[in-house]
Amino acid sequence: MVQFGTMVLRPDRNIRSYNIRNGDTIRLRVIPLTKKPIIYLYSPSDIDVSVKLSLIPEWSLSVIYPVVAIEDHGQRLEWNVRTHQDGSLTEHNSGLDVSYLFWEAKANLEAFPHSPASKPQPVDTFNPISSNLDDMDSVVISVGKVAGYLDKSLKALGLHTEARTSFVTYWLPSFLKHEYIALRFVPQAAYERAASLSISPQPDVVTRVSMLFKGIPKEHLANWSNAQVQAEKDVGWWVDVVGVDPVRAGDATLFRVLEWGGTEIFNQYHDRLLNSCRCYPVVS
Repeated sequence: MVQFGTMVLRPDRNIRSYNIRNGDTIRLRVIPLTKKPIIYLYSPSDIDVSVKLSLIPEWSLSVIYPVVAIEDHGQRLEWNVRTHQDGSLTEHNSGLDVSYLFWEAKANLEAFPHSPASKPQPVDTFNPISSNLDDMDSVVISVGKVAGYLDKSLKALGLHTEARTSFVTYWLPSFLKHEYIALRFVPQAAYERAASLSISPQPDVVTRVSMLFKGIPKEHLANWSNAQVQAEKDVGWWVDVVGVDPVRAGDATLFRVLEWGGTEIFNQYHDRLLNSCRCYPVVS
């Protein structure tokens, strides 16, 4: 998304129509995309289940599977499935047999262009536009160690082997673009307020693990001294941060829901000085 002053520049308009002149500054803002939240349903017996997902206005669904109707301007859907004891699901409308339910969402920056991305957020708040990472709530790890750290953390949070492997391998290509990674897990209660799950019949335990991360250049490590120290702590501290019950999450006698996903946080703004009436913004 490109901004000039308070205006969001539209792709169907010429730059000249905004009265932009040589020497003016435009801002290119990278749209955060929450990727691969996937939802597993595990029940001791085969049952019919309704899964409703509702997003706050700052978010819109961009991809879902199985495909069902999306309502309320891209912010609400409902899956109706039959669970099976092997962990697979049958989606009623399509008849598809799937391993999990899948959704992705993009931030509505055009609707909320002035959200203060740099303003600190309360620990119990998650907003896909303004949430960030800082030295006090995150860990910073060299890219060569991040996969092992993640696997240990996810295991502590109650993710089984397949979920941990899928999580790490999905995000690994994004990690490898950076020298160091800052990451944190979102408290489940805060995440639930942003992306509400309503499941009927009610599960015995719901585990929702959402990671935020960003790349950190080596020359910026001095700004992340506390996060580097926290990376040396036992990963069990994330259990309290997220607010999950890994023992119940692994109890096969219970009706359990497990979801994992993540969001890469980019530098929110890239300023570009116009040297001519043509503009070629570049994200670095």
